[in-house]
Amino acid sequence: MSRPRRYDRAGFGVEETTVLRATIVVVALSLAGWSSALADRIEEARDLVRALASVGGVAGHEGQVRAAIRKAAPTWASFQDDNLGNLTVVVGSGKPSLLLVAHMDEPGYVVSGVTEQGYLKLQRLARIPLSPLFDQFHMGQPLLVQARRGTVPAVAVVHSTHLWRGNAAPLAHAVLDEDLFVDIGARSPGEVEAAGVVLLDPVVIARRTVDLAGGKLAGPAMDDRAGCAALVWLLQTLEPAKIHGTLIVAFSAQQVVGGRGAARLANRIEADEVLVVDAPAAGAGKTAPAPGKGPVVAVAGGTDGFSQDLYNVVAERAARAQILLQNVPYGTTGDQGAFAGKKPVLPIGVPVLYPGTPGEVIDAHDVVALATLLKSMAEGDR
Repeated sequence: MSRPRRYDRAGFGVEETTVLRATIVVVALSLAGWSSALADRIEEARDLVRALASVGGVAGHEGQVRAAIRKAAPTWASFQDDNLGNLTVVVGSGKPSLLLVAHMDEPGYVVSGVTEQGYLKLQRLARIPLSPLFDQFHMGQPLLVQARRGTVPAVAVVHSTHLWRGNAAPLAHAVLDEDLFVDIGARSPGEVEAAGVVLLDPVVIARRTVDLAGGKLAGPAMDDRAGCAALVWLLQTLEPAKIHGTLIVAFSAQQVVGGRGAARLANRIEADEVLVVDAPAAGAGKTAPAPGKGPVVAVAGGTDGFSQDLYNVVAERAARAQILLQNVPYGTTGDQGAFAGKKPVLPIGVPVLYPGTPGEVIDAHDVVALATLLKSMAEGDR
């Protein structure tokens, strides 16, 4: 005679209830493990962006950024640099060849003179359109002079306007680079020289990054250190044996002074396709892309001539990996201008909130998503 079957209050048999509970526990543990792994990846990506953004890299003076990239990259990556400061690593061989480019530099200043009172005068070093308040963002802020013997802390000051009237005031207009005085604590040109500061030394705003909720990070030079971080993350997770053809990962120099580094790469490297990793310029579209909602990608075709075929591949890989993309207009003022009309090129990048300010905001989720998408591009058949 069989034993009578027992039921719980929900109407399930005791045996089914036991199995169901066990299944729920397994699923819960799996989800917890997946969530924990994702959180670790996001924090690692944020640490990587922070490390790259913690050093200054005025155009033509990207040495500290190059050093940070080399330090963060895997040991197998064999880097080469050229006399313009570009940094490249080649993985694989043969066709097809894919070039990924992210710029290392940022808008900043160089020392253009020293007053009799020991103040430094500055000249802005950038040819790309900047916020009309770019110089004003630096007024009264701590700065760093990247001198040859080491970094010298400083602060930017301007003429006092309290005792002036009307048009006689020395600042009857928006602050410009020529209006800034930089105080390093010196009181004469001799003391400036003794501090190791000379003409043409680069000057950047002090590096202050702030962790925000939800994996976000704020600070200067997030554009395009977040893009550089995505390429470094790609190298860290890449399996070279899976590369189909040749992958060239490049970190370009002197983008903000006319894309000089990218122009050198375009002349030196033969690539079948080019993805320029960069955020769109401020005001490029009516609606600003939002950090945390996926990488941004240029609208294909149009007068800019970005590759529709390359866009289709990117969109297909993103859909396969369930990665959301934000479509935005880019223009050709970035490194993509060096390749437009010569190679199939498409800009893609990490969205930046408040671009061109000392408080640019990025989301580490977008860095991981972009690196994952680029990895799929590099390892997949095309």
